[in-house]
Amino acid sequence: MTKLFIDIVGQKQRHIDITGTLFRCPEAAGEAAELISLDLAVSENSPWLGAEVQVKNEAGQCLFAYPIAPLQ
Repeated sequence: MTKLFIDIVGQKQRHIDITGTLFRCPEAAGEAAELISLDLAVSENSPWLGAEVQVKNEAGQCLFAYPIAPLQ
């Protein structure tokens, strides 16, 4: 199990995960982050459009990043 952090980072606002979550592997955290990015993109009025969902390790290194883009 690996402790990873999922942050939502935009130009005007950010949500920083300070507790982290245990994942079986980094790819599982990437899958979760991708689903979060899609969920946040569903509303065309979402304040998170243009931001991205990032998966970081305990050292703060970004392992994955998924843009929150309008769904077409």
